Amino acid sequence: MRTDIRECGSTSGFNTGMNYCPLQPDKVAGVILVIHGKKLPKELTADALEEACHADYPDRIYPITGFSEYAVSGGEPNTSENGYAGSEITGYSARTDTFTLRKFNLALQANLVANKDTLFDMYVFDKNNVIYGEDDGTDELAGFDLSGVYPTGQTYDSSGQKAYLAFNAMYSDTEKMMKNMSVKQSGVNLENVLKGLNYVEFVKMTSPENTYKLVDHYDRTDLTAYYGAVLSEKASTVVSGASALEYSNGVLTATGGVPVLKSPSILQDNGVIGIEQWVQ
Repeated sequence: MRTDIRECGSTSGFNTGMNYCPLQPDKVAGVILVIHGKKLPKELTADALEEACHADYPDRIYPITGFSEYAVSGGEPNTSENGYAGSEITGYSARTDTFTLRKFNLALQANLVANKDTLFDMYVFDKNNVIYGEDDGTDELAGFDLSGVYPTGQTYDSSGQKAYLAFNAMYSDTEKMMKNMSVKQSGVNLENVLKGLNYVEFVKMTSPENTYKLVDHYDRTDLTAYYGAVLSEKASTVVSGASALEYSNGVLTATGGVPVLKSPSILQDNGVIGIEQWVQ
């Protein structure tokens, strides 16, 4: 006699009750991308999140904040008819979530395009600092598995629309995402704490000799005034290639070679926040 037994797909039964304190998702405040399989810090403190934003690859987290709108495309049930019987659900259509930013972001657009083939997981958090992800059977919330990310929007102002950028996230498995969605409450203001990094580079001035400015790689903003003092003070720890830096009159004077920033994790340990050296 055969002893193999098939179990119904819904082995946990079926319930429709409402929680005594029902969760009401608020407007989306931001998302956090992680390399597929990675997770957020277990303790969601401001210090732990700042450290994670500056961690070495592949453990870094990549927050995107400053959203003004959110929209869903797809995720609808697919049905088929079987003769004169009723329709049946065959699955769910592919779903893409679109998050529109309040301001155009040249650097984010470039990074999304450059990482079109990178496998990310995504956490979403709302204005109440509730983080949304997937229950993967472990004791820590996982991110939503994505098949890709890409930018859309309008690059320049027009007569009826300002330039804007939208971040688009394509889910790998819509049905899995909806079935396993879960939440985690954060005790910190995530939108204030989470800051992504900016690529920067040292640009050599024609005069005086051996002087440099620290410049945003993408939009060419001069950042020397923001970082000059701390880089000068911590040069022996946070910079390689030059033995010393002196900040004066809006420029950095290098001694002993061309300055190159060390890894963001070392910079963060020394109070240099939010930047990473651009490497060609």
